[in-house]
Amino acid sequence: LWRNSRLPPSPHASVRSPGFGSSACSCSPSAAPTQSVTGAQEGKHARRPASAMGAAQSTEDVLAAVNQAQADNAAAAKQPAERGCKLFHFVSAGSGGAWEVITSNASPRFYNANEDTGKKAYDWHLEIDGSDVDVRVDQELGYVMDMPGRRLTFSAEGVIYALRFGNEEQFRQFMELLNDYAFSNTYGVDNDETSRKKYLGEDYANVFFSKDIVDKVGEAMEEDTEEGPPSVTPTKMREQQALDEDEEGEEAIQGIVIGAMANNYLVRGRKFDVLRNIEGGVEDKGISFMLTPPPGTPKGRGIGGPSYGTPGLTPSRVLLANMERRMNILTPENPHLVHHANIETGQIINTFTFNKDGADIPIQDIVHESKAGQMEESNTFLGLDNNRLCRWDIRDPSGVVSASPLVHYDESRGKDFARGTNFTCMATSGSGWVAVGSKDGKVRLYNDKSLKQAKTAIPGLGAPITAIDVTFDGKWVLATTDRYLMVVKTTYEDDSGKPCNAFTAKMGNRGVVPRLLRLKPEDAGRVKGSPLTKGKFTWITESGTQERWVVANCGMFSVIWNFNRLKSTGAESLSFGGLPTSFDYVMTAKEEEVVDAAFLHSRYARNAGADASLVVATGHQLFNLGG
Repeated sequence: LWRNSRLPPSPHASVRSPGFGSSACSCSPSAAPTQSVTGAQEGKHARRPASAMGAAQSTEDVLAAVNQAQADNAAAAKQPAERGCKLFHFVSAGSGGAWEVITSNASPRFYNANEDTGKKAYDWHLEIDGSDVDVRVDQELGYVMDMPGRRLTFSAEGVIYALRFGNEEQFRQFMELLNDYAFSNTYGVDNDETSRKKYLGEDYANVFFSKDIVDKVGEAMEEDTEEGPPSVTPTKMREQQALDEDEEGEEAIQGIVIGAMANNYLVRGRKFDVLRNIEGGVEDKGISFMLTPPPGTPKGRGIGGPSYGTPGLTPSRVLLANMERRMNILTPENPHLVHHANIETGQIINTFTFNKDGADIPIQDIVHESKAGQMEESNTFLGLDNNRLCRWDIRDPSGVVSASPLVHYDESRGKDFARGTNFTCMATSGSGWVAVGSKDGKVRLYNDKSLKQAKTAIPGLGAPITAIDVTFDGKWVLATTDRYLMVVKTTYEDDSGKPCNAFTAKMGNRGVVPRLLRLKPEDAGRVKGSPLTKGKFTWITESGTQERWVVANCGMFSVIWNFNRLKSTGAESLSFGGLPTSFDYVMTAKEEEVVDAAFLHSRYARNAGADASLVVATGHQLFNLGG
């Protein structure tokens, strides 16, 4: 049905404009005027009445009727069938906009663009008669399927469209085909159980791109156990500028390093600006410094400048350590080196080489062994590159730093994986459990004992994971991709009803269906194709406190989701992969691109963490946000 054909007939019905309800942006327009849509055929060939072929007909009449029926069927692929859809497009106006009707007689169909080319690969497209829509079915479509509203919202060539169906059965059939063709275009095969097991694994063959996608609508990820009044998503964030305007020639801000103690740091190329933690935000201390290498430091050690002793370096990763008195720093120029600096003296104490069996190892990310690691005295941390996940110790095995130090590779907690893992990022829980993201979208979960084999692996939807975070209690994982964030609940009950966690035992298909967090298509138009980046939870470092918010950057916007609400409420929309999708967020706009956004440590958040207290940095400005 609908493969190289038109929308199936709908009964006579009045079709309204998209009633955007709870999943609409705050600027959603009022409904368009009600317009009646009949089920009449609009092609050149009218349908022959059923009584036209009866027992009293001659053989010639029967043959003529059969020929006419065949001609009608052939024409159906070229002429619109009965129409029951209304197509809208979104017209932006300032920070809002309005939906306008394109046609009340839209006729959507899917077709394989490679069908007549001899190519075996699928290339399914969505085409809508009565419009200019002809677009490939894939992640770039950014589609959202709203069940209560019988509405598909999507993006095509920079235009946001909404297609509203005349009845639930039409919409259900369309959703199932859209899900199938998105799978086929992603993996190159038909969407059946065998193919899903091959590409997604047996445990997730009935979770991602499954045939019963409608059954996932409305299910909460967990029961609401929060005491007191329900968490409310603010319609607007409280905002205060935290930094004076940059002086002319001041180097742009590259990121924020958030501390749990007294200070935070703005990264400006080789320079660090010092910020003071205050309730609900930060303030400028008026102090800046560059890290000075030890006298006589040779060339090629990642220190900025060509000569010996030139101060400063440009970090790609900064990790506060040793009760936030020290920094461990990676640089893009020399990824096989880690610089260990004393913040109090502003001096690099030593530069270590990542080395195993005499070979230098490039490391692209480092994290503490636990979420509160920077607040503790520790000389170890975790390192990651494309095919390696390991524990490093800046002391040699005897505990003494050598004159030409190597970072000690801990064989008991490390492993060099076969080519193809393509790790991209990692994060740790309060107890040391490790979550790792990869280029194929897969999330791997390791316990605190060994990094040699993941206890649980959750398949992706094909998009690379660019950032990952874990709640302090290890019960939730947040993976960031360019177009969505994926929330994974790691707790479940085994076959005997015993509570378990996916970090310590294989979860299989016993877990809750993951939830996607993404922008409404109307808002996706506002960010002009900018990717979501650096998704993270509220920063908690003690047991008994729950993370309540999620933040991500997107172009000139910060996007804050109400994590507390999305856990305890069901999603009424589905999107790519047939996964439930949440839109319970607030956006804040800036005049230039947001380079970083980070929650304050919970001890500095307003209202015991109920307030979404965070710091947002653009290239030349800094803001305290709350709400």
